[in-house]
Amino acid sequence: MMGSTGTGERSTSALLLGRDKEVQEITARLLEPGLRGAVIIGAGGMGKSALADHVLERLDGIVSASFIHGSPVLSRMPYGVLSPYLEAAGPEDMESPLAVLRTIRRYFRRLTETGSPQPLLVIDDAQYLDEASCHILTQLAMSGELRLLVLTRPRAHHIHELLSLARDGLLARIDLGPLSAEAVHEVCQGVLGGPVLRATSALLGAASGGNPQFLKALLAQSRRHGQLAEGNGAWFLRSEPDGMDASVVDLVKGQLASRTPAEREVLETLALAQLLPRSVLSAVSGPAPVHALLADGALQPGTGRAELLGLPQPLHAEVIRSLVPAVRSAALRARVLSALDSEQARGATFPADDAGWLRRMEWGLDCGDTVTDEELVRAARMANDAARPALAVRFGAAVRSDRHLLSARVETASASVQAGDLARGHVLLEGILEPGQPTLAADQETLERAVLATAHLYFRSGKSGAEMTDLADAWCAASEELSARNGGSGELPEGAAAGVELLRTMALMVDGNYPAALARLTGPAVHRMPADSGADPRWAVAFHCLLAELLVSSGGISSALEHSGAALEFIGRHGGALNAACGGALVRHAQGLLHGGRFADLEQLLEAVLEGPAHHLITYGGTMGVFEGAVEIHQGRLREGLERLHPAVEALRVSDPQMLLPYALGLAGYASTVVGDQNQTARYAKELRSLSCSGPRPQWLVGQAYAAAALVSSESDGSVQQLAEIAEQARAEGFLAAEMDILELCLAVGDLRQAPRMLEVSAACEGGAAQALHAYAGAITSGSPDRMVAAADEAVRHRKYLIAVESIGHAIRFYGEHGNLRRQRALIQQLRRRRGELAGVTVSYLSPSLHLVRLTRREHEIVELLLSGASTKDVAAHFTLSQRTVEGHVYRIYVKLGISRRADLEAAYLALEPGASSSARH
Repeated sequence: MMGSTGTGERSTSALLLGRDKEVQEITARLLEPGLRGAVIIGAGGMGKSALADHVLERLDGIVSASFIHGSPVLSRMPYGVLSPYLEAAGPEDMESPLAVLRTIRRYFRRLTETGSPQPLLVIDDAQYLDEASCHILTQLAMSGELRLLVLTRPRAHHIHELLSLARDGLLARIDLGPLSAEAVHEVCQGVLGGPVLRATSALLGAASGGNPQFLKALLAQSRRHGQLAEGNGAWFLRSEPDGMDASVVDLVKGQLASRTPAEREVLETLALAQLLPRSVLSAVSGPAPVHALLADGALQPGTGRAELLGLPQPLHAEVIRSLVPAVRSAALRARVLSALDSEQARGATFPADDAGWLRRMEWGLDCGDTVTDEELVRAARMANDAARPALAVRFGAAVRSDRHLLSARVETASASVQAGDLARGHVLLEGILEPGQPTLAADQETLERAVLATAHLYFRSGKSGAEMTDLADAWCAASEELSARNGGSGELPEGAAAGVELLRTMALMVDGNYPAALARLTGPAVHRMPADSGADPRWAVAFHCLLAELLVSSGGISSALEHSGAALEFIGRHGGALNAACGGALVRHAQGLLHGGRFADLEQLLEAVLEGPAHHLITYGGTMGVFEGAVEIHQGRLREGLERLHPAVEALRVSDPQMLLPYALGLAGYASTVVGDQNQTARYAKELRSLSCSGPRPQWLVGQAYAAAALVSSESDGSVQQLAEIAEQARAEGFLAAEMDILELCLAVGDLRQAPRMLEVSAACEGGAAQALHAYAGAITSGSPDRMVAAADEAVRHRKYLIAVESIGHAIRFYGEHGNLRRQRALIQQLRRRRGELAGVTVSYLSPSLHLVRLTRREHEIVELLLSGASTKDVAAHFTLSQRTVEGHVYRIYVKLGISRRADLEAAYLALEPGASSSARH
């Protein structure tokens, strides 16, 4: 095969996503005079070849690229990979390394003599080079006659001589690691051609290990299998990806083939078991292969668990599991269980490993082994607590004995509710807990789990508070009856008493009666509430979560964050069954941070959530996407917020455990209006009108307020009045934080009559956002331009950039009305800078007070002529005016736009008038 002498004969990637930094670095290093080229080291599928293609596109005309390709077959033939450049060599020359070197030198010198650009030899799959070829290439590079671009995998035992050039500083070394989270998101959006839920790209990034080839294969197969769904142009995962793309299977097979039999056995064992203590793995397969794989990076310790080992690449594990025959899988499982028993018999203790235990239970079912019904029920409960409903259903379906069937049925019902199949959950729970009837449950644990599943079902179904109260009463009676039936006192157990009390509090919240619910949790009955560390952690978490939500609604942000933080601390300390409450606790904590204006803390929380388990990202991905959008919008970055909200809304249609869809629709509709996307506004508003009141009452009211604000531009009077009425409704129902959000919208659409009430509400609420709004309302009430400017500074300090713009806008109006053009011009400059922070949002929509600095029709016409290249003399002739008159118009235009030279005209004009005609842009 002859090597090509230009980049045109090699297929190149039209678009290399997620590797811009590497492309720039490699391009620069290949042109660096003191270097002989570069070596790119990365595992299979990391995109080395695509990266090289992209670099060569950028260097087209600067270098003349030729190519050689290593392979396992050619590696057994001395100089086999160099044969395209050795056609002039005779048989006797092939016996002499010097003769081979001279022949290749002549080949590339001829290229140079014909006027071709500087030669560059690209060596793909260099890990397969034979030592003889490696020596020749090393000599060529050292002499400076030829530049090299070496692409190799980390395991490259036969090219140490070539790689030594990187250690000596002659070759630049670029280690191609996994794609970053941002790069993975960029690839997903580039491949799918639309906005992607951040939780989805995070899950795909974790599943692929950041490997670009695996990532694109996952995207393709997830689309084929219907797991990756598209709604209104946005993408999200409905369920975890399964199935393997052929390209990934082939790659993993190739990597397994390069391992020793003992190393393959270790990889197979860990793929099947998921996590194992190192001592157990060594007992199964021997310590030598375990040590070798650890040194090679093919194994990694579990997070925070130094003794537990797993595979770093989840997709590898899935592929390897599919390649292990059933008989061999059963034999490996038997050896693993025997080794675990032996280690424990010797007194060895291992870190808690719920995920590993669940995987071993599932492995047992895969192998057809006998798993006891007690273990199956325990496994189903653990799977539900870990938010893995499909696995819980599988374990529940395997239970056979009558004694455990009801417990399995409860877990299957709970899994169905988690997965959104409310109808099936209702059918499975029927008859277990009926008012006035003995409970079918045989123990308190099964009864409790049935009640919790039913409460979850009621919440998701929009049941009333009265029905929730009836459930609490039925639980109380059934628990007392069960206690007497099992030889107890017949009194309500302490844990059940706390649960019943919390359920009755939830009933009040479902009906929107938050003040009564707050009084219940903080009143005389509080001694029954499990708040301290000695209480049952399940009810302690529920207590702290409910209290956090109630305190946020009343404006007590600091106390709310203490309680939501305590809930998260309980979950982190105890784990197990508490993991089921993690999503709810995170939502309460996020609500507190958002309403408190602690945007940086909220952004960190959301980033941490993206590192969570896959099943959590599926269930709560849309919920967290709403907060990702909300935190952007609250800071004035409406376009970015809308980009996050769009896929979040679509994901909530499939999984909405906290019932946030109405709030998300209102918020998205409002953001669409502000950025000028009226089609999206109409779509979101129509859907919101079709929904009945559901979910937390404060979020419902705020969602309705956002929807009303979105319609202000088209239904000004009616929508403004509706906003004021919703604010009054929130006030009447005791939702102080919601009222503050709604009043902020009232001020944004120009209803300044609400400023005095905002002054009161913001004074009663805690947090930076309330402080910024308090300063703003005070400035509006006072009418002082100095206070307006100070309020803008306060808003910037708390990252409330929309409020900053509004404040400056009011000051601009004041100075304009009083003829202080110098001060007005200075503030217009400030306003333009703030608009940069808002990414070009049409601020004139947000504040009618800014209309006074907008241009007249004649001024628009003059600007369009100036931007088309006309001089003031040309403009004067066009309008039959004197040139002096036109110059006066131009001066006033510059004052309004806050500029002093023509070069800034286009940017300033489009910033002030985003809806300007296209002729003004060209």
